[in-house]
Amino acid sequence: MEHFPVSYHNTTHTMRLPILSAALAALCFALPATAQKVQVFGGNGMRANSSVILFGAELMAGISVTHGQPTWHEEYTGMLDKLKGKTNRLGKDLWTTFMTSVPLTIGGQKVPAGSYVVGLHCDKEGNFALALLDATKAMKAGAMPFGPQNWKADVLTPLKLNKDVSKESVELMTMTLAANKEDPMSGTFTLAWGPHTLTADLKVTPAAKSDHDE
Repeated sequence: MEHFPVSYHNTTHTMRLPILSAALAALCFALPATAQKVQVFGGNGMRANSSVILFGAELMAGISVTHGQPTWHEEYTGMLDKLKGKTNRLGKDLWTTFMTSVPLTIGGQKVPAGSYVVGLHCDKEGNFALALLDATKAMKAGAMPFGPQNWKADVLTPLKLNKDVSKESVELMTMTLAANKEDPMSGTFTLAWGPHTLTADLKVTPAAKSDHDE
């Protein structure tokens, strides 16, 4: 604790000094560490977004993914094996977020309607998946996308790794949701970064059919 030079000239002030010091020490120990020193980051920034909005006689639905865009570096290709067996952050800055107002499947895996924060999971065999964690649960738990990601996903949606398929290297990570023209209830999710992509089929489950199945 910082000490301040103080001069005392009578016994009354001399007696008060230990009491004052003890009180200040108790106050410092009572304050949480974050209250004593907090670093601030963030501010205004641009985030990429892709969405699919569906309107029909018995359907009105929205699906959206929003994320920061890290820059690709050629050495990243040689680091793919280091991702195995881990859940890693996805995107840049704060959480990548995924929102759907309807139940759907991604890569054949059911995703209930809701809002999610998203990481990237890679199993020990090198198979990738979106790791979706309920956003409200994540916020209440204080989960953050920085550092080791030890949280357990509520949903893992399989992704297919397509190496060296981009004709031109994608400098800024881009995630795209797209509906099929012939069948708007189905589509694709694509993550493009560098010369590689991660892809999955996406299919909307009609509300009436979902209710019937349950």
